[in-house]
Amino acid sequence: MREIWEDLRNRLRSRISEGSFRIWIAPLAYDGYEGNAIVLRCPNQFFASWVQEHYLPYLKEDLASIGNDLAIRLKPVEKVRESAKNQLHLPKFSPSELPRPHFCERFTFDEFVIGESNRYAHAACWEVANGGAVAGRTIYLHAASGLGKSHLTQAVGHRILEKQSRVRVCYLTANDFTQQVVTAIRQNSLDALKKKYSRLCDVLMLEQVHCLAGRERTQAELALAIDPLIDRGKIIILTGNQPPRNIRNMSDVLKSRLAGGIITSINPPDFTTRKKIVLRKAKGQGIAIDEDTVEYLARHLKGDIRKIESAVIGLIAKSSLLKRPVNLDLAREIIHEIMGEPEPLSVAMIRDIICTHFSLEPQQIRSRSRKRDVALPRQIAMYLSRKYTDSSLQVIGRAFDRDHATVLHSVRKIEKQMAVSGKFRSQVKYLASQLEKHRWQ
Repeated sequence: MREIWEDLRNRLRSRISEGSFRIWIAPLAYDGYEGNAIVLRCPNQFFASWVQEHYLPYLKEDLASIGNDLAIRLKPVEKVRESAKNQLHLPKFSPSELPRPHFCERFTFDEFVIGESNRYAHAACWEVANGGAVAGRTIYLHAASGLGKSHLTQAVGHRILEKQSRVRVCYLTANDFTQQVVTAIRQNSLDALKKKYSRLCDVLMLEQVHCLAGRERTQAELALAIDPLIDRGKIIILTGNQPPRNIRNMSDVLKSRLAGGIITSINPPDFTTRKKIVLRKAKGQGIAIDEDTVEYLARHLKGDIRKIESAVIGLIAKSSLLKRPVNLDLAREIIHEIMGEPEPLSVAMIRDIICTHFSLEPQQIRSRSRKRDVALPRQIAMYLSRKYTDSSLQVIGRAFDRDHATVLHSVRKIEKQMAVSGKFRSQVKYLASQLEKHRWQ
């Protein structure tokens, strides 16, 4: 069994980022075989919950690909629980039956962080979940992976079941539906499958619709399955990684069904929203993070929300394991593990960034002009070059067509002005933060 785990581990390494692998998979240790489960030790319950939610689906796919129906059991070192409820089975799926919804407990509206990137999508889902008749009660959410499509979809399911526990909610992926269709064809029971959706489904939630591209028969059966639901005003939530019109090899019939209601995108969170996400994730773990650390994480963790979640959980887990405070130094270590080493700053890079900020051309900042709107940016660029690079005064001077004495004079002048003017000091600090930001782009 150890060999099976090593094989799964290597397969997973090729599917996720190296930083994620080091933080979440490397600490897992083979701890034997019990019943039908491979037992893995992990550092604490943080790890167990995170791996279960984010990486168990990959393990499920890989186990299925090698024809194995083993289970994976995670055993937190700090608190071992032997009860069967902690055995994380990878169950076989019966596509001839309507799947029961299995929602992540955290994917609720209360836990969803609203920002400009997702405000419309959130409003539409909230309205539908609370009984509103939004464009026929059909919503298509499209976004890149990790931006909250599944969170909003499951939040709708949570909300509906809270209000009416007997509502029949069907939640599945496009691949699940494809598997059902294939099985129904083999068993000559397609009519029975469509009747089940028509008669037994009040809310249909279908994820990863883009995976149906090229599957003509599945597309046709899906269109036939959802037609009665649309006609009866049932709630339909669909997700994909692109708008319906952009999905290649998809029939016009199905595209028209997908486009029959609201179509809305979810974009990557902006800086302000990323700060909210960091604070929310930390609060959920009972940890307070200071403002500097929050801003540092938000500035460097761009893109999908899973990356932000991973960094915050990794930060807390590392703090717990090493008995170190959650602070800026620890945040820098986590960012380095996730994203690697940033591009080093050079004098030329600093010069060009300052030119862009002050709307100057490189030849202007290297000119002999002593006008304040040229001389001051030049002096600031020299100061930052001295502070943030290992370049000598001579090397810095050559980038601005000046000698080393001029560079030294400029550095001292900026330092003096920063010492007497808080406003000017803040301006220079802002420019320094832009340099740091540029390194990670």
